[in-house]
Amino acid sequence: MRYRQVPGTDLQLSVLAIGGWLTFGGSVDEATSHRILHTAVDAGINFLDLADVYSHGAAEQVVGNFLAQRRRSDLIVSSKVFFPMSDAPGDRGLSRAHVLASIDATLQRLRLSHLDLYFCHREDPATPLPEIVATMGGLVQAGKVRAWGTSCWRPATLRAAVAEARAQGVPPPKVEQPCYNLLQRDIEGEVLPTCQELGLGVVVWSPLAGGALTGKYIDGVPPGSRAAQSRWLEPWLQPKPQAQLRAFVAACRQRSVDPAVVALAFLLQRRELTSVITGATHERQLQTNLAAEAYVPDAAFLAELDRLFPFSPPSALGKSWQKLKGAVRRLRGS
Repeated sequence: MRYRQVPGTDLQLSVLAIGGWLTFGGSVDEATSHRILHTAVDAGINFLDLADVYSHGAAEQVVGNFLAQRRRSDLIVSSKVFFPMSDAPGDRGLSRAHVLASIDATLQRLRLSHLDLYFCHREDPATPLPEIVATMGGLVQAGKVRAWGTSCWRPATLRAAVAEARAQGVPPPKVEQPCYNLLQRDIEGEVLPTCQELGLGVVVWSPLAGGALTGKYIDGVPPGSRAAQSRWLEPWLQPKPQAQLRAFVAACRQRSVDPAVVALAFLLQRRELTSVITGATHERQLQTNLAAEAYVPDAAFLAELDRLFPFSPPSALGKSWQKLKGAVRRLRGS
C-alpha cells in the first residue's frame, strides 16, 4: 500500500481508504463490518472515514468497537459534522455550539480521545465563516483534532477560510473532501487547482459513482440495489451516461480487468489526490478495490478513458452547487 502525506501535517494516509457511508451500522451488520475493517487494515489501509450522520451515529459506534481491537497509533480516523442529528433546530450546521457538542458525541461513540481529521461536512451559510474557522481551529489547538478539513466547499470559500484562519492566528483547513469519479470530473476545473494553490490535501468520495462504474446498472436496476432504494444515482442512469458506461465496461472486459479496478486506478494515478475513499458491503468488494492499488492503466487506456468520460467544463460546478444548496436547505428544514 502506498501512502501520501496531507500537506502541512504529519498525517500519512493510505491511497485507498475505507468509509462507513451507507454500510457500517446500516446495511452491513457489525460482525461483517469488523471483518471488512480487519481485512482492510491488514492490507495496509490506515484511513477510516466516517461522519456522525452515517446511520445516525451507528457507524461511529461500530468502528469504535473495532478500534478497541487495533492499535490506535496505526490508524487515521476521521469524522464529519453538519447534517441534522435530530429534529432539534440547533442539532445541525456548523455553529460553535453544535460543533463542540458533536465532536464530544463523536469521540464518545468512537471511544477515542481525539480525531486525526474532522471535516465540515458541507458549507453552512447560516453560520459566519469566522465562527466556523475559530471553532475548528480551536479544536486543533485543544488537542481534540489533529487537523480539520472541509467537504464539498467551493474554491472561493476555501480561500476565504484559509485567509480567515491566517487573520485569526488559528490552524487553517488542511484537506478538502469532494466527490470525484470518471462520471463526475468537474473538480478538475477549479477545486483541484485551488487545493494545490492553498496547499490542501484532497481525499475523494464516491469514486465508483455509487456503483455505477462497476457496470452493475447497465442492464437495468437490480431489486434491492442502491439505485433501487435511492434517487441520488438517477443522473448516472440516464441514456448518455449509460452509453458511456456500456462502452467503459466493454473496454475493461477487452483488457480482462474489473471495471471497479480501472475506475479506482484512474483516480490513483492523479498525484493531486491524497486518498480515495472506498466502501464495501462484503469482503469480495474490498478485495476488488484493493487490486486497484497495484493496477496501472497504460497511456493508451488513460486516453481512451478521457475520450469516454470527457472533463466537464468548470461551469458545471456552478450548477452542481445550486443543486447542493437546494439539498442542504431541505436537510436543514429551511
